[in-house]
Amino acid sequence: MAGQPEKKPQSVYDFTLKDAIGNDVDLSIYKGKVLLIVNVASKCGMTNSNYTELNQLYEKYKDQGLEILAFPCNQFGEEEPGTNDQILDFVCTRFKSDFPIFDKIEVNGENASPLYKFLKSGKWGIFGDDIQWNFAKFLVDKNGQVVDRYYPTTSPLTIEDAKGNDVDLNTFKGKVLLIVNVASKCGLTDSNYKDLNHLHEKYKDQGLEILALPCNQFGAQEPGSNDEILEFACTRFKSEFPIFDKIEVNGENTSPFYKFLKSAKWGLLGDNIQWNFAKFLVDKNGQVSDRYYPTTSPLSIERDIKVLLGIE
Repeated sequence: MAGQPEKKPQSVYDFTLKDAIGNDVDLSIYKGKVLLIVNVASKCGMTNSNYTELNQLYEKYKDQGLEILAFPCNQFGEEEPGTNDQILDFVCTRFKSDFPIFDKIEVNGENASPLYKFLKSGKWGIFGDDIQWNFAKFLVDKNGQVVDRYYPTTSPLTIEDAKGNDVDLNTFKGKVLLIVNVASKCGLTDSNYKDLNHLHEKYKDQGLEILALPCNQFGAQEPGSNDEILEFACTRFKSEFPIFDKIEVNGENTSPFYKFLKSAKWGLLGDNIQWNFAKFLVDKNGQVSDRYYPTTSPLSIERDIKVLLGIE
């Protein structure tokens, strides 16, 4: 039977499955690639955001070894009711997705695809955890082994740090976040980095994390590479908070992360980020609590930070 290896599978490469057209696909063709495997649906509330972000990831990393494998499944709210042809038409017409779409499968229960039985046994399998809903995600390394599993609500667009590592912002759950678009050659650079270091050192053990996102959109004042930015922040200021990949915070190429932040505060006015060192304060539930102008000193935000941390 397609999809069922004859012996106990050792990796995802031991499986052969049908794609949405009906062709057998031996997953060993993906040896040496990183795989993101997702159970998809066409009529889910998360469909638009997930397909859009999966497309962005695929376009950015497909030439560097990423492959996304989409498996339609109708087990959750019957939100993937169509035929394979209808699903392909929906994905290719509406989202212009180029990654492979497979035959519709089941991911839970007696008829669960053998591939998904293997994936689930690799992460959380000891607890017999079923897939919770559409758009659960499995990350598979170049050796065909499951390295991580993400809930359906986890956005495909994780943020890359300055070393190129993916950082799932779920790791900061329960923390208060101060998010800043930084620059190395701005008149505000010295005072902001020094104040941010002071806040981080004072409150990091009480639940504060500072996330610095370099941006070169204001006066071309962050022109360096990620390595140069890291060396600057760590050598000159001895900063220990995380420095992320350089992004854009305004315009067509705005980071989805910043689109979310801006929509949460002042978004009704369409307010763009004004300059380097604008600041967003995020509470322990991941909600934007406040937004501050670039000229606002980090130390002047200390009182608001203490309130969110629950410090009198």
